[in-house]
Amino acid sequence: MSVIKQTAVTTWFLQFEGSAPTQVSWPSGVQLVEAEIASPELSQFMFRTVGGPWRWFSRLSWSYQQWLEYLTQQQVRTWLLWVQGTPAGYIELLKHSDQGVEIKFFGLLPPFVGRGLGLSLAQAAIMLASQWQAAKIWLHTCSTDHPAALKNYQQAGFTLMHTEHSVEALPELNDSRLLTENFVYSTLAYHLENAG
Repeated sequence: MSVIKQTAVTTWFLQFEGSAPTQVSWPSGVQLVEAEIASPELSQFMFRTVGGPWRWFSRLSWSYQQWLEYLTQQQVRTWLLWVQGTPAGYIELLKHSDQGVEIKFFGLLPPFVGRGLGLSLAQAAIMLASQWQAAKIWLHTCSTDHPAALKNYQQAGFTLMHTEHSVEALPELNDSRLLTENFVYSTLAYHLENAG
């Protein structure tokens, strides 16, 4: 059973105004690696796991085919942050037709929040977007995201461009959408249909 709570949400749209870093230093045992092969399973896992505590909901109903089409038909690039061989976070960049690069999704898995990795991951996202010849670099965050998200983005060099207010149907902890049944069943169907 899906439990939906109507919640007032403030969304902030920010654009990077500074000089992009040319390198990011990571502690020993930490590395950022591009996932060069489109993988709906990986992208769905990172979206759900990183976004779960902040009630990211926009892709919870996506099927395997929707993920595959998005990852292969759009200009999307994904990087994984690894800490001692364990996935710790990710960056997803989306290049738009105006050549602007949106930091579409970005964040850390819950066990890695508060370890001082967030600002470096934001700097890496900026650097990677800049290296992708971005006409502009932008992102959005909202009032249901990590409480420090807006402040962290501003510390990383982003400037607030505009604000929107809306009422959203956000999932509660017992919302069945969090189980992503559509993705699980559509993945099984896709692989059965394409078994060679």
